[in-house]
Amino acid sequence: MNTDLSASDASLPPLPTERLMIEASELWLQRMPEAVSAALVISPGRAQVAEKLLEHSHFQSVQAWYLDLHDATVAAGSLSENVGVLSGADLPEHEFGLIAMPVLKRGEAELTRDLLQQAHKRLTVAGWLVASVDNGKDSWLHDQLQTLFDKVTCHRTDHGSVYWARKKAELKKEKSFHCEISFREGDQRIQALTRPGVFSHRRLDPGARQLMLSAEIADGDNVLDMGCGCGSVALAAASQTSGMVFGVDSNSRAVACLEEGAKLNGLENVRAIWNADGNLELPVAIDIALANPPYYGADAIAQHFVETCLSVLRVGGALLVVTKKPNWYEASFHGALEDVVTFEAGKYWVVCARKPNSGQSAGT
Repeated sequence: MNTDLSASDASLPPLPTERLMIEASELWLQRMPEAVSAALVISPGRAQVAEKLLEHSHFQSVQAWYLDLHDATVAAGSLSENVGVLSGADLPEHEFGLIAMPVLKRGEAELTRDLLQQAHKRLTVAGWLVASVDNGKDSWLHDQLQTLFDKVTCHRTDHGSVYWARKKAELKKEKSFHCEISFREGDQRIQALTRPGVFSHRRLDPGARQLMLSAEIADGDNVLDMGCGCGSVALAAASQTSGMVFGVDSNSRAVACLEEGAKLNGLENVRAIWNADGNLELPVAIDIALANPPYYGADAIAQHFVETCLSVLRVGGALLVVTKKPNWYEASFHGALEDVVTFEAGKYWVVCARKPNSGQSAGT
């Protein structure tokens, strides 16, 4: 699943790891032949290195790729129209003469390994991979590259490391980073698929488990799982109702995992929705909305989750949020929603309420 995107957003300076790659670009670009043709940037930020590539005559096509639809939309708004911005669960199925991959030293290790392997596969034979990390004493990324390439060139500064390597042949063996997990929901065994880059990879999130245990779903209820991740909550809900269950996430891999999870369990009442703007346009009103928002970042993320849920929830429908920090939800729900209750659930809190007749939304 890949799609072109466009939006507008004020540009920001490159992340340190991407700035390192840009500053060292003359060192690695001089190794490239005159016509590399296609280049791909895998960036944890705004992919500004793509603009640097466009300054050189080497490249006829430069694209930037993201797992997350929101990140891709933001980047598309700050890059020139000559950079194609893509989002999808995997790198685009095209051959590239160059792939540039800035890496965060605190990034997800298994996702980095997964994307490095995919990048090697997408390179033409004799194509180049350039990677950078904001760690001047890095050895981990260097080691990963040496498992994929015969020779890796390194440029180090006090602020980070930049590497480049040339593909000589295809890999003899590829590693799978997919993982299946299982858990019980009542008397049923539920299987879910997880992948690197999806929240709670390789394990059932304890917060998601508390949300499942707290939700009272009747047969026929239509359910929304907002920020569904691998889809464990949506799959558990779908096993309890003959109604529709919608799992929504901006992460393309999360949506793909939920789709695969529905197939694994033979659940035909599940719909996975790839969305970042909250405009869902569901075919039915929702009886119960469930949300497990991220605990980091500003309250804007929490508000987006809540407002999206309320926009599709029927009057009198229930909203349940699991969190480690209930204060914002309690303050937002009281006076705007009805029957607000907060209770402890394991090491978490669940805040639940009902949508009132007034049509007010939380945070107003």
